[in-house]
Amino acid sequence: MVQLARAGMKSVADPQTSSFVQNSKPFMGSEGGLLGGGEEGMLKINEDGVENTYYLPGATTIDGGKTVKFTPPYRFYLMKTPTTDYSNADNFYKPYFPGKTFSVDVNFGNNGASCGCNLNFYLVDMPVASAGQDGDHYCDAQCFPGLGCCSEFDMNEGNNEVQQITNHACTHDYSGHPDWACHKWGDPEVKTHPGDFSPGAGHTIDSSKPFTFSQRFDVANGDFTFTTTISQEGRELVMKMGPGSSQLNAMLRVIERGMAFVTGYWFAPDMNWMDSEGCGSGAEHCNMNPAYISNWRLTSNDGSNPSPPAPPSPSPVPSPVPTPPTPPSPPSPSPAGKCCWGSECSNCKEDSSNWCNQGVDNCWQCAGAWCPAR
Repeated sequence: MVQLARAGMKSVADPQTSSFVQNSKPFMGSEGGLLGGGEEGMLKINEDGVENTYYLPGATTIDGGKTVKFTPPYRFYLMKTPTTDYSNADNFYKPYFPGKTFSVDVNFGNNGASCGCNLNFYLVDMPVASAGQDGDHYCDAQCFPGLGCCSEFDMNEGNNEVQQITNHACTHDYSGHPDWACHKWGDPEVKTHPGDFSPGAGHTIDSSKPFTFSQRFDVANGDFTFTTTISQEGRELVMKMGPGSSQLNAMLRVIERGMAFVTGYWFAPDMNWMDSEGCGSGAEHCNMNPAYISNWRLTSNDGSNPSPPAPPSPSPVPSPVPTPPTPPSPPSPSPAGKCCWGSECSNCKEDSSNWCNQGVDNCWQCAGAWCPAR
């Protein structure tokens, strides 16, 4: 969610000074149990014309669950049931996004959320094994001490001055940053500019009026293209990431496995890494005014309702034929090879002592591709 310093801006990696750690809190409620009443956070999502019910425990939902009213400082997780047991991956609803388009309607109103505010929704590869300092098994690509470390795909962060989309893959191989497990700054990243998106007339999108925020996940031969379209009153602003990005393609492999959907609203005086173009470089003061996200939709791009790839079916087993007994063979070692992130087995780990390079399973967890030794 939060990014490290760029261009001389102050780093926020220290969890004691990180604005995200201080100002974004998970809703815990009745920890480990089912919630009731106003804490349920019932959310309606239209999936290919079918309205399904899920939950953002602790969120304020209105319009029969079609609209979420956001105020700081909580973040919420999309769940199958109204539970705050975030330790169990089966409790999360992890939509399958490849081949689909996700759309919502956003309303900041006449005066909010302002500079210094961050309304967002994003994907992370949680839950992690450790409960962490907040007790919610959270992780993201900033790898804060006290919180987990994992891939993070920021589908949207913003306020009434900017909308930003950032990919934070975790390939453990970043030139100039050998200590990074994940790309803390993000690659690729796209964002709006004041002429495109800002309050008032004269902008492509007038952020003081409701607008539609739509994101299309396209995959062709393992190459990921992610297209964001912001539309309002017949006008469109289109931003595209990919194809041809190795970092984006590494993220695709994590998205295909299923990632937790997180949404929230937090604030910071140093949100300049996101909104400085419209808000300047000085200290910022989020007005904390409410914002609304409505009409949540997930639609198949070709109308075919794609689903996660099924595991291969076992081959038919022929009738057994008596054979002489043979002595057991020793277990086979992991195949010789190396872990790579570029096309045609390029950008590889050459050091055999590197954890990612010590087997196919390790390489997969590093979001790489295993290339056999030649």
